[in-house]
Amino acid sequence: MNPVHFSCRALSLAVAILMMLSCVPLASGAESAATVPPGAVEFAGRLARQHWELFDLEARAALEAINRELREAQQQLDRVRDAEARRRATERASAAANRLLEQVKSSPHLVRVDLSAPRPTFTPGGPIEMPEDAGALLFEVMAGGEGVGYSGATFDLSLPPGESSLATLEVGANGTTYALLGLERLPFGRTTLAVEFRRSGQPAVRLPLDVTTPPPGRLKLTVLSDDTGKPAPAMVQLLSRRDGGVRQPANGIEFGLQFDKQGKPSGARNANLPGLADPFWCVPGPFDMTLPPGDWRIGVRRGVEHELVFEEVTIKSGETLERTYRPGRWVDMRQRGWWSGDDHVHGRILSDADARNLMAWIQAEDIHLANIVKMGDIYRTYFEQRGFGPNYRVQDGEFVLSPGQECPRTHDQIGHTLAMNITSMVRNTDRYFLYDEVFDAVHAQGGLSGYAHINSGIFHVHRDMTLNVPRQKVDFAEILQFNQLGTDLYYDFLNLGCKLTASSGSDVPWGGTVGEVRVYACLESKPFSADAWFEAFGRGRTFTTSGPMIEFRVDDALPGDEIRLKADQKLRIRARAWGDPKRMSPVKLEIVRHGEVIRAAESGDATKPEVELDFTVDAGFGCWIAARARGGDGTSAHTTPVYVVREGLRFWKMDGLDELFARRQNSLEQIEQLVADARRFNTAGKLENDRYRKQLALQGGLLLQRVAQARLLYEELKRTAEAERGVRGLIRRAN
Repeated sequence: MNPVHFSCRALSLAVAILMMLSCVPLASGAESAATVPPGAVEFAGRLARQHWELFDLEARAALEAINRELREAQQQLDRVRDAEARRRATERASAAANRLLEQVKSSPHLVRVDLSAPRPTFTPGGPIEMPEDAGALLFEVMAGGEGVGYSGATFDLSLPPGESSLATLEVGANGTTYALLGLERLPFGRTTLAVEFRRSGQPAVRLPLDVTTPPPGRLKLTVLSDDTGKPAPAMVQLLSRRDGGVRQPANGIEFGLQFDKQGKPSGARNANLPGLADPFWCVPGPFDMTLPPGDWRIGVRRGVEHELVFEEVTIKSGETLERTYRPGRWVDMRQRGWWSGDDHVHGRILSDADARNLMAWIQAEDIHLANIVKMGDIYRTYFEQRGFGPNYRVQDGEFVLSPGQECPRTHDQIGHTLAMNITSMVRNTDRYFLYDEVFDAVHAQGGLSGYAHINSGIFHVHRDMTLNVPRQKVDFAEILQFNQLGTDLYYDFLNLGCKLTASSGSDVPWGGTVGEVRVYACLESKPFSADAWFEAFGRGRTFTTSGPMIEFRVDDALPGDEIRLKADQKLRIRARAWGDPKRMSPVKLEIVRHGEVIRAAESGDATKPEVELDFTVDAGFGCWIAARARGGDGTSAHTTPVYVVREGLRFWKMDGLDELFARRQNSLEQIEQLVADARRFNTAGKLENDRYRKQLALQGGLLLQRVAQARLLYEELKRTAEAERGVRGLIRRAN
């Protein structure tokens, strides 16, 4: 059965004193502050979030306020050192605790039991009607003596081994305990629970209690493709308005086993997008299921190019509700030559069933190419694949699963890498810190190499970027993830005159859902295929987005293109950003040159989130120019730059080079320090259980060779910059 108990953690409002073994509060003198009963904070949270239906509707707001007051008071007591501040926090929490007790005692669903009686019984004795196949029981458990405490547990009736309905609750050995027993997945009809109260140092008391559930209703649901009008995979949410819980649809795909227990190993997927915090399930087609009667919210999603659908419905006992939804497209980027992808999807594919699950997911989210990455670290690999290369791609019409890799990956050292379109995994733990060798091997296979998590810069990825981006070893960088656009590192290397394609990936199962962020590759008029998508991506013909769409040209050049000039001239910039009219107003569009906004505009029509820019700028001595957008709902988009190259010059940002070189120098020094520390600890015999730093010590010499090569490269870039300053000065004087 394994019910989940929340602990009886004492919240002392006087001096943050000890955890209590029983559920009896500390005695207090006239001058000492009262204490909040043990377990009260957790208890209030569960009541407010999950089981407010045990009270009348008006009590919900009061419970939420009490929960907030108790938690904020606890946080204050955890932080404050000042006696007066502690006194105020104590009074605040004490008042909230008193209000909690009043609310609990007033519940019309309170069940009382006196364990000190010769023959304890429940009052009322049941049967007690649950609102659906889930609910809660609220007990007032009297054990004799003074004091008040709180306790709780959750009991899932689908989990107990054998034939059992035993539910246990920890209560105080003395005083009165208010105990909350959450019930999940109750059978329909009548169930006799064996409720067991456990007290420290005393025998358990087990009592029977009958609960009943109302007869179920039935839901038949179909989602149609807006393209074909036929049933299609979709992301579906069934949310109970009683408790806010989300139910798994009858055919909802459970991805847990394919996630190797990594990240969030569940088929219940929220999206890291505004208004989509509650989970959806991927359904491969129509379903027919029973549901408890009550009010429900049905949600349907088919990726960011489609409108969201939400409907409030009522399921009635013994009746069938049929619903068919056809989420409309607000845009079809395929018609413009742009095809969606996700560069970072984790998921095992060892069978056709595995492949069908992931294929249904990318179709439900309207992602045409997913890079399904086998992940490695220095110890092992995860998310195993049947193989790599064209023969191991899984294709269904215009949707492709293409095996790739996320490896090498170092967390505390030099970052995570990604590879796409590979024919075999590249992994050698004896040379694990030499990322350039992996990049070269990936390119030798015809693949694409890049870095993950550039948007946040986590795992110190700037260090290896400093080694390998200027050496042209790297194709792309993830600048958008978890709906967070991060461009600091990206702009640093662009401003050094390095080409780097903008990409994005969801990183499920750590991310929310496939395609919550996506990268579009421009195939123009070419038919879609994996090879065509990779070819366009390799040219840098991309933009990334979590919502808004972007069109961007400099003269006739698309993102990723290079414009080569012999002299200064005017460049025409045309850009457009637009979004879902029901969600994204207003849309802001910015044109960025060398990381600085040179022109911006925002849509003014609340019903039409669309904005355009059309203007000219001087090419000057060369530059990179990109477009970025932000929706009014907090979503973002960014293109790969167009590179404007003046003959004989680099397209870098000259007036910021000293600071850029200093940051790269700092990254190189950090690598040297990492190697020095690893060698010192290894010599002292302290790394036998730390393979990362052990291998860093052993491979340190080769890594330091890369550092030395990078220093020479940056010195050469500095000399180039000095020479260019002279050339640019001559050109200015000549003009």
